[in-house]
Amino acid sequence: MAKPIQKQQSSAEILKMPHHSNGRRLERSRFEFEHPWFDDEQRPTWEKHAGPLQGEKLNILEVGCFEGCATTWILDNLMNHPESRLTVIDTFEGGMEHQEGSMYDMPSIERRFLSNTSKCDHANKLRIIKSKSDDALLDLRRERTCFDLVYIDASHVAMDVLHDAVVCWRLLSVHGLMVFDDVSWKGYLEDCYNPRVAIESFVACVKQEIQVVENGMQLWLRKTENCIPATANPDSGLVYPEMGVRNLE
Repeated sequence: MAKPIQKQQSSAEILKMPHHSNGRRLERSRFEFEHPWFDDEQRPTWEKHAGPLQGEKLNILEVGCFEGCATTWILDNLMNHPESRLTVIDTFEGGMEHQEGSMYDMPSIERRFLSNTSKCDHANKLRIIKSKSDDALLDLRRERTCFDLVYIDASHVAMDVLHDAVVCWRLLSVHGLMVFDDVSWKGYLEDCYNPRVAIESFVACVKQEIQVVENGMQLWLRKTENCIPATANPDSGLVYPEMGVRNLE
């Protein structure tokens, strides 16, 4: 499924694209979204980077699906091949920010997800795993499942994001795409809870096998062959000059 990387647009250029054109809205008017973040903010990026995959045999994983805004776009646009499949994982209970006192009615969000996805032409290609991602992803590993595109948009807590990223990377085929949502989301004053610290830590650990496709409101990575071979340290001491772990303050 590997595709040549197209010339990248800056985040500023992407934001100038007509996200709210009447054509876009009419095309998806059969769906009901109370929180259309995907259509409002991310859809042009998906059309740019995932749109060219139309017609290919694809196995796609979406971790966190909410009302199905991204799910319905994937079903309508990337499931054209008769053997393509989409797997989504969600508890439909919400994350830490969706609990008591929040503005979200999670039972109604699950109902909208099921209603929205049922209206897609390729709804029969959708597999729904109603579970926490830390359980479901390990089950997929045991099934030896491989994916061509993984979209991570579940829990916004850093430790959960890091877990999802590491396990999903093992499930992603070489030349496949991994997409992180909410790179700049700052729902908590303490950085240790926000997604960015997890995403940056993960990227540092897989630097040897990534190609950055898009770095803006979302982060798009292509998994490559290892391009930085490990080099044995000639220093017999085998330790860093400074002792301990850095940046603990």
